[in-house]
Amino acid sequence: MDYEKKLKYIILTLIKGVGCVSQNALLDICGNIETCFTLSKEEIHERDTLGKVGEHRIHLFSQGRENKQIRLEAEAIIKDSIDKGIAVITREDNEYPKRFLGLGDMPIALYVKGKLKINDTSYSAGVIGARRCTQEGKRTAIEATVKAVNKNGLVVSGMAKGIDSYAHTAALKTNGYTIAVLGNGPDICYPPEHQSLYEELIKRGCILSEYPPGTKARSYMFPLRNRIIAALSDEVFVIEAGRNSGTQTTVENCEKYGRKVVRIT
Repeated sequence: MDYEKKLKYIILTLIKGVGCVSQNALLDICGNIETCFTLSKEEIHERDTLGKVGEHRIHLFSQGRENKQIRLEAEAIIKDSIDKGIAVITREDNEYPKRFLGLGDMPIALYVKGKLKINDTSYSAGVIGARRCTQEGKRTAIEATVKAVNKNGLVVSGMAKGIDSYAHTAALKTNGYTIAVLGNGPDICYPPEHQSLYEELIKRGCILSEYPPGTKARSYMFPLRNRIIAALSDEVFVIEAGRNSGTQTTVENCEKYGRKVVRIT
């Protein structure tokens, strides 16, 4: 995809008040990003026959796409991504996860360090759970990971302490492929003590985020991150996580997207 198309995608993601659902709806009714930026506000409104975007958000979009400051910010993000070896993968790129298609709340642009190969496999297992897990929980995470790798599948997790990190490490040790979905920019290792794992994931797996480089972690970002883990997975193993833990948002999204959940306590 050429520079201008990627730039337009990033501009769309930067417009305040136009979230992922509205971004996807705009692309659906317009057909592609170029048409979104070519049609007048009135023409977009005419196409929005079911009101999926709505008059207010169409107005915000039409203003935002002409905003010079937003364009400059998007240009800076592309330059920063290139400088840091981060790929910007949009909804129109072949690498964009096919598992996202039909899910209206998925990000329309992804920031990736490493090689995103989610479309190369017919099976994907999410392995998530407690940060403070038992030795039995660790063994269970490793077993679930190895089984997924032996099925020629890949493993998705969030690079958090505990179960997440054991799953990523086990996948790499068995020459499997694993994706770490972050709740911050892909150029930031969080938690910082996982620096060596982070570097191995870039070399042999993938770091993925919906946030541009330089974005620091905020508490509200992790529940949003969890929906991506759910969407990338065919089934999710939830290990030693309480019903009120942060992983519950992943479970809820699995149910929403029709993904299988296996709870192991």
